[in-house]
Amino acid sequence: MFLLISAAPAGLRAEFRLFKNTWGNVIVATDVTRAGKALTPPTLQQPVYYKGMSLGRKLGSIPGDNEPDVKQLNLFVADILAKQGYLAAKPGVPEPELFLVLQWGYIKPGSEDLLWFLGYDPRQDIASQATINMLGPEVFRRGMRSPEIDTILQDSQNPIYGIIVTAFDFKTAKSPEPVALWQTRIGLPASGKSMSSALPLMIATAGPAIGRPADKPVFLDADRIREGQVKLGELKFLDYEQDSRPTEESGSGKK
Repeated sequence: MFLLISAAPAGLRAEFRLFKNTWGNVIVATDVTRAGKALTPPTLQQPVYYKGMSLGRKLGSIPGDNEPDVKQLNLFVADILAKQGYLAAKPGVPEPELFLVLQWGYIKPGSEDLLWFLGYDPRQDIASQATINMLGPEVFRRGMRSPEIDTILQDSQNPIYGIIVTAFDFKTAKSPEPVALWQTRIGLPASGKSMSSALPLMIATAGPAIGRPADKPVFLDADRIREGQVKLGELKFLDYEQDSRPTEESGSGKK
C-alpha cells in the first residue's frame, strides 16, 4: 500500500544575516495509482471535498521528544490542505470524493525503507548499483550524481521526521478492497529538531505538492517557511476526524 503561512516579502527579508538558516529541504514524494491519474487536481476555484482520519503518531517516536498537540496538528493539516483546494466535507457541501488518512512520526533507518519513503528511484541515479553485492563501473560515476540524489542518499542514512497523507476513493474506502488514489510522503532530517517544531513546518512547506503527481521527489526550502514562523496557534476550525484505530486500508507499508 502507498500508505498560512506566507513568508514575508523579499524586501523585508533582505537584511544582513551572518548565518543562514540550516534546516534545508523538505523532501516530498508522491505516488499515484492508475485510478489516481484520472483525477483532476483541485484548485481553490474547483475544490475537492474529503473526509479525513488521523492515525496520529503511527510511524514511531523517540523518548523525550517534544511532540505536537495531536488535535492542533490535525487542524493545522486541514488548514494547509484547504489552501490547496482540499476541503473538509460537512453538511451543506457536495459529497466527499476522497478519504484521506494522515499519520506521522520519527522514523529510523531499518524500521522503514527510507530510500523508498524519500522517493529514491535507481533509474534516476546515474551511479545506482547495477548488480546486487557487486560493484561495477557505476562506482566511478558517484561524483556525477545530482544534488537531489545525493541528498536523498544522505538523509536515508539517519532518522527523519515523516508525514504520510494517503488518499482513497471515498465510496470504496471502507470496503474490503479500497481503491487507493495517491500517497504523499514528506520527510525532513530529525537531527537538531523536535517533532513539535518540525511537523507543522513540514506540512506547511509541502502543501503545494500534496497529492500532485510528480516524476521525481520535490525539494522545497524549509528555511523560507521558517521565516514565516509556523505556529500551531490561531487556527480556524476545520472538520478533521481523529481516530487512533489502525485500519487495513490505511497502513503504511509499500504496495
